[in-house]
Amino acid sequence: MLVSKILKTGAVALGFAGFTVSSVSAQDIILGHVMDQEHIFHKVSEQFIERLDGLSGGSMSVSYHPGGDLGDWTSIVEQVAQGAVQMTMSWNHSELDPRWDVSVLGYVANDWESGKEVYGPGSTMNEVYNGIMNDLGMELLGTIPTDFTGFVVRKGVDVPVNFPTDAEGFKMRVPGMPMAIERYKATGFSAVPMAFSEVHTALQTGAIDGRAYSPPSEVLLFKDVLSAYVFTRENFEHTFWTANKAWFDGLTEEQQGWVKEAANEAVTWAWENAESESPKWFEQIEASGIEVIELTPEQLDAYRAKVVAVEYPYMEEIIGTEVMGAIKQAAGVE
Repeated sequence: MLVSKILKTGAVALGFAGFTVSSVSAQDIILGHVMDQEHIFHKVSEQFIERLDGLSGGSMSVSYHPGGDLGDWTSIVEQVAQGAVQMTMSWNHSELDPRWDVSVLGYVANDWESGKEVYGPGSTMNEVYNGIMNDLGMELLGTIPTDFTGFVVRKGVDVPVNFPTDAEGFKMRVPGMPMAIERYKATGFSAVPMAFSEVHTALQTGAIDGRAYSPPSEVLLFKDVLSAYVFTRENFEHTFWTANKAWFDGLTEEQQGWVKEAANEAVTWAWENAESESPKWFEQIEASGIEVIELTPEQLDAYRAKVVAVEYPYMEEIIGTEVMGAIKQAAGVE
């Protein structure tokens, strides 16, 4: 019922919806993403590649491209949807479908346990996500947890902790999705949509003062220009491992089984181990001279209230009352 409800909200009509993928041999699996070898994407990829090789007896191998070899993450997602690349690990690409933004809705999960229950393997949200992916020509292989998120602050700028007053005039980089702009406008910031690839230079030059939606594992990417990391825990970041659907459907049943089994094992490992990685990132952040700031309960309550007030009605218009009802119940929101 939940999946049928979200599918009825309508997918964005895409020019490549009827794209026909040319015949690709099982040996020609391209997996690309933009993160480095320290990121969980890399560790999951390594486990998948090794396990798939074993299950298939070497008949299915992966051409692995980490670190943005194939382009910006949004372009790689589009390549997967089109069939030029078989697999990627990415964030929500809402320009393809605004329903995808439900994954970054604020303050749904309160801790890792609730995050896994809402977004992890076998969750209702995974079924919802796969429905969205199928509409875009992709197959969901799993969700990969990262951590709760906050925002980074460049050197030479006062750190905002009271909202909206402290945030006035603070130029916050957000991804190019409407809900992100609404969130940061509501909390007092000047929202600046910008490609991820441009963030470092923009922080250096002062074109932006901070970057939103940052999990601890990505803070050190900009360590040379940062003074602080404000850990607001505003959403539980989980990312998407997708494959081109036409390619996947064209595999034999046995090959599909190998891919699914290898992916499931790698994703399960991620959900079992990602939480233990979090303290390590905070140690490295502080060791690099970046101050980690936690909001007081009063500051956090005020921030959370503003995020929920603007985002939940916005998302309900996109995905419908039934799906939002389930999300509100999980989040403890009336």
